[in-house]
Amino acid sequence: QMSRRRSHKSEHRNIAKIRSHTKMSVFFSAATLLTLLVSANAFGTPAFTRHDVRSSQSALSVAPEMFFSAVESAENRNMHDIDELDKLASALEAYNNCTFETEPELCEKEIQDRADVAEILRLKIELELRLDYLKNANLFADDVRKDHDMEERKNFRDALVANREKSSGGSDLGLW
Repeated sequence: QMSRRRSHKSEHRNIAKIRSHTKMSVFFSAATLLTLLVSANAFGTPAFTRHDVRSSQSALSVAPEMFFSAVESAENRNMHDIDELDKLASALEAYNNCTFETEPELCEKEIQDRADVAEILRLKIELELRLDYLKNANLFADDVRKDHDMEERKNFRDALVANREKSSGGSDLGLW
């Protein structure tokens, strides 16, 4: 009982850390974007620029595949590897260029929408951690399952006794 409560507290702390990390990542992404806007406008340069894929071989080979994996993971409702989700979310948060749009308004929207995909990945991480906690360490859920199992056993035993009472000779299966 004590070790279960300690595990419960430890899991609660881990979830709090992930939540804090997610909030901090969103905050730092927003702060970075704001800084980029202010500094770019101060020097008269456009705040958003189209990423020239021809000038960067690594962007050509990595970014489109990473983008596709991130979008697929965000859209897919199946369980994913938490480390992979974190890696994709971090990559999206760190990428500050426009890849697909050239118009400044659309470029800004592309960046915001990419941040939204990263946030969805962060929420999926939190959901996976919470579901794991519910399944493995949640005291309430554990008590509910045990109570349900005891109730099911009682109902089975009552049905078995009622059935034995209906039969003429009873049963000598040695269940009791």
